[in-house]
Amino acid sequence: MVYGVGHHDDGVCFFVCVPRARVRGRGGDVMSAFVVGRRSRARASMGALVVAASSSSSPGTPELGNIRVSSNASSSRRARAANATKTIHLVRHGRTEMNEYLRTNHWADADFRDPMMIDTRLTSEGEAQARALRAITAALEPRPELIVSSPLRRALRTAELAFEDIERDVPRVVCALARERVFHGSDIGRVRSVLAEEHPEWCLEDLGDADAPWWYVAPGCEDPHSTAVLEPVEVFEKRMEDFKVWIDARPEKTIAVVAHWGVCFSLTGEEFQNCELRTLTEQDLIVGNGDFKKYDVFLQDNVQGRVGRFLVSIRNRLSWLF
Repeated sequence: MVYGVGHHDDGVCFFVCVPRARVRGRGGDVMSAFVVGRRSRARASMGALVVAASSSSSPGTPELGNIRVSSNASSSRRARAANATKTIHLVRHGRTEMNEYLRTNHWADADFRDPMMIDTRLTSEGEAQARALRAITAALEPRPELIVSSPLRRALRTAELAFEDIERDVPRVVCALARERVFHGSDIGRVRSVLAEEHPEWCLEDLGDADAPWWYVAPGCEDPHSTAVLEPVEVFEKRMEDFKVWIDARPEKTIAVVAHWGVCFSLTGEEFQNCELRTLTEQDLIVGNGDFKKYDVFLQDNVQGRVGRFLVSIRNRLSWLF
């Protein structure tokens, strides 16, 4: 089952994608959209969401991601679910200020400049997405026995808003392993002592020392609080392996995880939309499902990387003309 949150003229829109086989006995997916707004327009057209979802050829980008709607109800997936030891409700955070910046400043453009939005915040749209997700999280089956969040502000805020109606006796744990791969300054976080003041209901023990960085710091970096160096993919994917081990070691059988584009992409091979939620089995999460090479090639300091950045730059300038 795949869920997501978007917008409609009359309010916040969330969609649910279910397998057509459950409805009409045939293959394919059925998408329904509902609007939190005027009752007279409760059923909404998906508009741009549907267009984006059907454009499999459009390239995804870190932080932005494509909207993809698919079913997790294949026969092989159901067979795995029958033998699964854990259920994972995987969520990507809501829309952020950095997402907005990347709308008009492509990360692979030769002229791209990192705005250094340290630990970027949710926008008002992102907060609305997370609040709209409550209607879905309140009906999740099986119910989460543990809520896990990345320590980055956008994930924590999404988790607090989206799972606000979940019983308070359900533990809420921050896990540093679930953080985003460091692409930009927005992926640099804030230390445990600061987070403890803002998020007193969360267990922060996993973050270690109160004033030590828990995000990726490049060797030789003199100022980890304001210097962003791309986290090597092998370092990131080793962390994803450790995250899977961490999940497996937890006693809970059903875990909600609020994380990021890179985490979701690595573990599923899919580019999650902001505030998209997918219910998966532990066996569905495989490190390396998503291949970062098609993105990292644009960042390489070689001929291939420079040509790629130049072509992106030309494409962006042509798009402004038309």
